[in-house]
Amino acid sequence: MDIELLKRSADLRSLADIRLVTLEDGLGRGQRILVARNAAGVAFEVAVDRGFDISSLSFKGTNIGWHSPAQMAFPTHDPGSEDGWGFLRNFDGFLVTCGLDHYSKPSELDVSHYNHPHLKTWKMPLHGRIATEKARLVSYGVDIETLEISCEGIVRQASVFGETLELRRKVTLPIFGSELTIQDTVTNRGFRPTDHAIMYHTNFGYPFLDDTLTIGGLPDEFSSEINSSAPRPGDEYGEKVDVVDNRVTPHQVPILLRNPKCGIEIAMTYGQAALPKLAIWRAYQSGVFALGVEPRTDLRPANGTMLQPSEGRSYVLMFGFSSL
Repeated sequence: MDIELLKRSADLRSLADIRLVTLEDGLGRGQRILVARNAAGVAFEVAVDRGFDISSLSFKGTNIGWHSPAQMAFPTHDPGSEDGWGFLRNFDGFLVTCGLDHYSKPSELDVSHYNHPHLKTWKMPLHGRIATEKARLVSYGVDIETLEISCEGIVRQASVFGETLELRRKVTLPIFGSELTIQDTVTNRGFRPTDHAIMYHTNFGYPFLDDTLTIGGLPDEFSSEINSSAPRPGDEYGEKVDVVDNRVTPHQVPILLRNPKCGIEIAMTYGQAALPKLAIWRAYQSGVFALGVEPRTDLRPANGTMLQPSEGRSYVLMFGFSSL
């Protein structure tokens, strides 16, 4: 314990804080949010009732994360609505977790392994369901011993005669440091084998996302194509997704996102063994204007993504912030 520090700030609020609040107005009214900041200028918000995802992120007053037209709607829309595309009416924030048994386009999946006499297939919605589930808040606070801000929650995705998957997430940030860490464990809490797939849809927005932003750490031909045209909004732009498999085309870690106009560089690190694929999502349409950097597992059970009863998988992502 830093006694000299405590003499100057009895409960450290002059340096760091994390508070649980409830939104009282707008489309997000009624949902719980954890609002945190530290002495290095990193500030983030956790959407407790939307998958325990990171809804907002900034560094030294500059917005980093993406804010969409959906504006964190709450209660969330059923992701299975609109022929499985209902996710798009919820899609918002810096980190949107996709899974826990499916990501990507809506598709029909064999669920005969749950051993129901009639239910043999299930239509999976775009990017799964976990981002719409409420968390049980385990803990949050500023630790005077470790000098860290932390919060932890458990999010469950479950169905009768279906999956029972649990995501336990801990988010930590040093009081004086500038590296945000996300530690996840996904566990099959059921008694039948369960499909498992996860994708971390990390989304960057304006003003960090602007025409001077570049991405480094990717394979040369990959980064050359992405950096060949500066990020600018366009009315006719749709979206473009590029995927690299580090088992086939290795790439460096961390991924470096750099914007000299903002004077900020972000180093994104993740475990490539657990998350062997990486996608870059460019959605530069006017009024959307987002850049997604998306580490992910394999999608189909044939590639080892089945979880046996009580089996868990762990994932770690880190975001380091620095001034240029």
